Amino acid sequence: MNRSALVALLTGHIVDDQGQDATLGVMLIRLQRLREFRLVYGYAASDALSEAAQIRIEQVLRPVDVVSRIGEYEFVVLLPGLHDRNHAALAGSRVVRAFHDPLSIDTRSVLASVAIGISVFPEHGADAETLLRRAELALGDAERTNERSILYKVGSEKSLIPYEWLHEAIVANRLEVYLQPILDLKANQIVGAESLARWNELGRGMIAPDAFIPLAEETGLISELTRWSLNATLRHASIARGIDPALSFSINLSPRVFGQRDIISQIMSALSIWGVPPEAVTLEVTENALMEDPDMSLKLLRHLRDEGLCISIDDFGAGYSSLAYLKHFPATELKIDRAFVIDMQRDARSVQVVRSIIDLGHHMQLGVVAEGVEDAVTLEMLRHIGCDRAQGFHIRRPAPAAEVIAELGRSPLPAIS
Repeated sequence: MNRSALVALLTGHIVDDQGQDATLGVMLIRLQRLREFRLVYGYAASDALSEAAQIRIEQVLRPVDVVSRIGEYEFVVLLPGLHDRNHAALAGSRVVRAFHDPLSIDTRSVLASVAIGISVFPEHGADAETLLRRAELALGDAERTNERSILYKVGSEKSLIPYEWLHEAIVANRLEVYLQPILDLKANQIVGAESLARWNELGRGMIAPDAFIPLAEETGLISELTRWSLNATLRHASIARGIDPALSFSINLSPRVFGQRDIISQIMSALSIWGVPPEAVTLEVTENALMEDPDMSLKLLRHLRDEGLCISIDDFGAGYSSLAYLKHFPATELKIDRAFVIDMQRDARSVQVVRSIIDLGHHMQLGVVAEGVEDAVTLEMLRHIGCDRAQGFHIRRPAPAAEVIAELGRSPLPAIS
């Protein structure tokens, strides 16, 4: 079904529901981690997989619900006559659970997870285009987080940023590197910093990273943003290491650049230009990003590790990665997802998860970093259970790189009590 037909179908349902108390739900479903399936098994198998997925969805929903395929591994479901928005959320949860079991394709079993975005009429929009756009926004949030099904939240829609704004800001070097110091918990000294991109657009104020980084990934600007980030960070790293040669720097690497032919040479060239040794740089990649294409990730990261760079698995514990893959990835560090760290004082299970990640990392000869440390008590808890390093607002908020380096020049950053 093309978008015009989908809009017409949804509009018809909206017209039918006008004046009624019932809620109409719009559910977008996208199958995940099947990028290589068609390449390996061909178009016929890919179509068979989509048909099996559609049947699975229809089996767990009501007879009145309308399921339509709108892409290779993407479906839209219209949910008429719902009691309320919670009824729509329950339908999403039902579909998520349905894909806990593999799909059967001929003699093969294929395990496919799903990401789901949901909007409801009239709460989230009075027309088809608005409802579809907001379901797509919720779907995007589901793909970026560890929640598999997300109901659109009123007021959560970010201001749309034109492509031209971001492209011009990158080309004109109007982005800025902020640094957030990282504390060694045993030595109680700052030993490095994570590089963060910030955008303060003249006349428009600060534009949040969670608004412009997804835009860069979706439009292909991520290649230019990565090139800018590497060179801008390493320029500052070169200056900072002139003050303290032991400092190391972490740079986030988007999975969208993994397929670039020149990404390795681009990184090595930037290191050479700014005179920063590879071992002083840690490339951070998210756990979920590694699992999007494990084979490509493994090949790229092994090459980078062979060149001497360190590799950190970011947001560890929040995703769905396999321990079988973890033992093969050439990681040097695990970075514990902030959600567990923030909850440590209130939730004993979060403490146990953090302790387990630390033990796992140490048994695999990996360093462990906790992010999201916002108070002294949490910092001491992490130190007590053997975490190696930490960062967060209690230690130091992100600040412009020049400001952090100026503090280094005056005296070493103070230890944290």
